[in-house]
Amino acid sequence: MKRRLCAILALVCVSAASARGIEWAGTEWRVRTGAGKPCASDRWNADGAWVDADGWLHLKIARLPDGRFACVELESTRRFGFGRYAFDVRGPIGSVDPDVVFGVFMYPPADVGPDGTNEIDIEIARWGEANAPQVNYTVWNRSGIGKRHAALSVQENITHSMFAFNWQRDSVSWESPLQQGREVSFRGNIADRPQTLVINLWLFRRPYPRSQQEIEFMIKSLRPL
Repeated sequence: MKRRLCAILALVCVSAASARGIEWAGTEWRVRTGAGKPCASDRWNADGAWVDADGWLHLKIARLPDGRFACVELESTRRFGFGRYAFDVRGPIGSVDPDVVFGVFMYPPADVGPDGTNEIDIEIARWGEANAPQVNYTVWNRSGIGKRHAALSVQENITHSMFAFNWQRDSVSWESPLQQGREVSFRGNIADRPQTLVINLWLFRRPYPRSQQEIEFMIKSLRPL
């Protein structure tokens, strides 16, 4: 989604720069801090991301001491090209809060393209609708703003699954046991230059989860990145 839609004095976009970095899956990551969209609470928390002893990256929408909730986002310091990227994901996949978004996606640096282009997304989100499908696959075309999107409904009790995308020069396809044999792929006008990988957990329209509870997802790469 459009991470860079934010402004200071309606002119300058808030940076995704971080106060610290972490290492995960063989790669260095910048952790976002400060204010900025798309997080509806306008808060990003560097302490909302950590790696455990088993190699799981944890992301948590946490309640801060002032009572507000803060989102979390990491961006790889290096770029990735064509290939298959696969992840184990644990969290409230089937029962995701309508205003919570968990995303794993390729995102274009400024020299590759503007926001709203070139993305390749896996997102667990209902986009504000309580009964909407939970799993979303999206491609943002490399030329001009536009996207192609597929959504998948899953059972409410799903808390663990594998997700993968295979990015080639002229196509992208997705894989998950939750697809139950359904093929999802798009061809043509696909990103064709190396990009950074972004992982985030954020609030869509409300500045807090509807449950008023902290939300946590975990992700593990199925190969070194």
